[in-house]
Amino acid sequence: MIRSRSAIEDEAIGARQKAKQLTIPVDPTAVAAAYSARVVHESFTDDLSGVLVRKGDLNTIAVNESDSLVRRRFTVAHECGHLILGHKGEVFVDKQVVNRRNTTSSLAIDDQEIEANQFAASLLMPRAEVVEHLDQLSKSCRQRAVLVELMARSFCVSKKAMEYRLVNLGLIASPDDDS
Repeated sequence: MIRSRSAIEDEAIGARQKAKQLTIPVDPTAVAAAYSARVVHESFTDDLSGVLVRKGDLNTIAVNESDSLVRRRFTVAHECGHLILGHKGEVFVDKQVVNRRNTTSSLAIDDQEIEANQFAASLLMPRAEVVEHLDQLSKSCRQRAVLVELMARSFCVSKKAMEYRLVNLGLIASPDDDS
């Protein structure tokens, strides 16, 4: 059963507090470290953004070194989600539990992937800070694309990730809405 958005938001707040990441942009590597996970950069194929390897008490998050900075940050946050939310791995490699983040992760076809994506968004783009920044920026800018871009820069995430977050928080309408 999938957790509620508010439960995942609460987990992300707790992770930020544990890692002493109380301002933006949040450093997902510091969050990983607070949960005894090291982050390494590896050469992966283009369709693989990262993996979480759990071997006993040793946790390693490997991210694709060829991905953009914002993609690597989201991947680390996503893998932290698997770790912090206590997800069970679906693929076992050399008797190690592995959660793979690839092109199907964002398709929301698996409860653990949905939760890890929600956790990553909540960690990197905390609700309170998003609302506060949007309120401040909206005083001087009304253009949706510009607001999204400025917000994405402030939080060090992609424009697409910020747009999804703003839509999911109900702060802007979905681009698909006809209303």
